[in-house]
Amino acid sequence: MSITVYSESASFCGMCRATVRSLEARGISFTEVALEDIDQAQIEEWKTTLGTNAPIVVTDTEPGSWSGFRPDKIDQLVATLTAAA
Repeated sequence: MSITVYSESASFCGMCRATVRSLEARGISFTEVALEDIDQAQIEEWKTTLGTNAPIVVTDTEPGSWSGFRPDKIDQLVATLTAAA
């Protein structure tokens, strides 16, 4: 399973920090990458498909990928990981 959190590193992003803290608190392993290090075309695609809020969370499992701080999606991710264990 792969989970990547693309967050804003140049400025304070409350939703980015909340997402990272929530994943860490639940013991979910992920990789964090600065949005500034991603190709602009990829970011535009994510904006179209996932929304415009940072962070962008990309996962290859349920509940799928999303943007912004989404406790409901994190809860679904935890449930999926628990069921798979």
